[in-house]
Amino acid sequence: MRFLVMGHFLDIRRQASSHATVLVGYLPVGKFAGYSDKARQAVRYRTFHYCMSIVTRSLIAAGTDGVDMTCADGSVRWIWPILAAYVADYPEQCLVANCMENRCPICKVKPKSRGSHEPSDPRNQAETMELLKEHQSGYKNPSTAAKSKEEYEGIGLRPVYAPFWAQLPHSDIFQAFTPDILHQLHKGAFKDHLVKWCTKLIGEKEVDARFRAMPPHPDVRHFKNGISSVSQWTGSEYKAMEKVFISVLIGAAAERAVGAARAILDFIYYSSLQSHTTATLLGLAGALDDFHRYKDIFITLEARLPPHFNIPKIHSMEHYVDLIRLFGSADGFNTESPERLHIDYAKNAYRASNKRDYIIQMTKWLRRQEAVDRFTQWMRNGAYKRAEDLSRLPVTLSDDTEAVMVTRPTPATPSATYQIAKTHPSGLSNILAADIIAGHDAGYFLSAVKAYISPHSTLIPQPFDRFNLYKRLTFVLPSIREASRNHSRNIVQATPPVPSRGVRSPPQPACLDFALVRTGEPNEKTDGTTLHGLRVAQVKVLFQLPRVYGLRTAHPLAYVEWYTPFSTPDPISGLYTVKRSTRNNHIYGEIIGVDRIVRNCHLLPKFGRKKDSTWTSQNVVQKCTTFFPSPYSDIHSFCLFRVGKDMYKAMKPP
Repeated sequence: MRFLVMGHFLDIRRQASSHATVLVGYLPVGKFAGYSDKARQAVRYRTFHYCMSIVTRSLIAAGTDGVDMTCADGSVRWIWPILAAYVADYPEQCLVANCMENRCPICKVKPKSRGSHEPSDPRNQAETMELLKEHQSGYKNPSTAAKSKEEYEGIGLRPVYAPFWAQLPHSDIFQAFTPDILHQLHKGAFKDHLVKWCTKLIGEKEVDARFRAMPPHPDVRHFKNGISSVSQWTGSEYKAMEKVFISVLIGAAAERAVGAARAILDFIYYSSLQSHTTATLLGLAGALDDFHRYKDIFITLEARLPPHFNIPKIHSMEHYVDLIRLFGSADGFNTESPERLHIDYAKNAYRASNKRDYIIQMTKWLRRQEAVDRFTQWMRNGAYKRAEDLSRLPVTLSDDTEAVMVTRPTPATPSATYQIAKTHPSGLSNILAADIIAGHDAGYFLSAVKAYISPHSTLIPQPFDRFNLYKRLTFVLPSIREASRNHSRNIVQATPPVPSRGVRSPPQPACLDFALVRTGEPNEKTDGTTLHGLRVAQVKVLFQLPRVYGLRTAHPLAYVEWYTPFSTPDPISGLYTVKRSTRNNHIYGEIIGVDRIVRNCHLLPKFGRKKDSTWTSQNVVQKCTTFFPSPYSDIHSFCLFRVGKDMYKAMKPP
């Protein structure tokens, strides 16, 4: 496969803390009270374009004649800076493109054809400027007046003469608009449309009940009151809902609605990858095809009213593949970063003023903040470089000792990526086996320990034996191009219940996570896939084997209870199913080394047509019989289950 887009170097730009974004100016928001309602809107459009022409004026000469600029390596080069990308939400894109908000700012699709999944001709900047000039002149040429007027109205232009981008060299504004994952996908296609339609199909109470009954997971937010009570939605809430939403629908909604939801979720996750290949772009296009294949079910069941899909944010998905090929990974141009910077550049700056002549004070405050940030970064880089230089110097220990070269430690190998506490946490030392069985719901713990030590010892574990426990395993997931390095930390917990410590500290249930574990068992359902050799298990106890058993282990141990191997994926949802594994009509528990655990795994419960009212997030694991290993808990999981990215090939099998 050929890598088309790499988002590795976008990590710096997309982080607000990296200070890689510079505020150029503030745009005024006038009231224009002296104009009529009809004229006021046009004046606002023209004011915006006039102000933007002032902001971008310096690009005209620089893009035409070039300018000397100091690059990151310190060299001065002659370059031609141009306006290449414009990051904005849909209303601002229409404002910049000089088109009405019932049109697409990128193509000429008709308002009533936006949900057709058919290609349309792209907008042309030269053609648009010509139509604006003729409209401004009042169509004085009778031979072309009728045709020009029809084309002007057909592509829905606004009377702005001339747009700020008209004089910018080497730029095409209609090719400068970037994907907007936050507003177009998370908030638009998912929350404002898909969730709304599915809630009508299932019912608000049932949706809330299913969200409340979701089992806990370290990387997934639990909506303990459902979603209908959430008053203010942010990108974090949208993403948390997406991780479990497919399980909310299965069993309650029609299969075609589940297929449409799966397609939207896959499209969002494919769009969020930091690097793309030909295969991932095909997956992105395939997800969009699947949505349009299943979408009519919402009209048939009257969940979508009015009965059409001429929705701007749904139509915007048509352009994602082309825009990613043109600009790179979509998360590098997401409006989530500018939304966050609005706090620093507007809200905090305004609060720092005395609220009088605040624009001058805000700009001065921001210049000072940027100076402090640059100096801080210079100090950090200087200190790091000095440390690097010192690390290469020989250190003389004594006159008769040879010099020793001090170097930084090399990264851990893929076969030793877990971290565990050096000492056993307070309260988890010398725990009776009987207490472990009760607190960790590990009824076959002693039987598994006996089976583990029996080849090497004749001792029989007893309920009064004492064990030293650990709370969690921490993994550093393999580095892949598709996922950010900032989200590579992965946790598997096995903690007992915590009793109440007063009114402000209610009791906490046991936290016993699921994980993917390497096995040597064949499974024809996953042979040849990235899940080959992996199986789901619930990690009940993390412990060190007592010395009295006379057996030393290279790694700490874990008592796990196995789930059945992956079955054939469901053709609609694309999800595997697993159930509790048994042997001789008993739970299949086993002791394994923690080095066999690969990462955590989120199991989604398979609800019935109506959720059992007795199910809660604390007992759903015990009461539910069938589960879906989720591909949506994080980008690494999505790459493993959906993209087919084998991240654990370098790890040694058991």
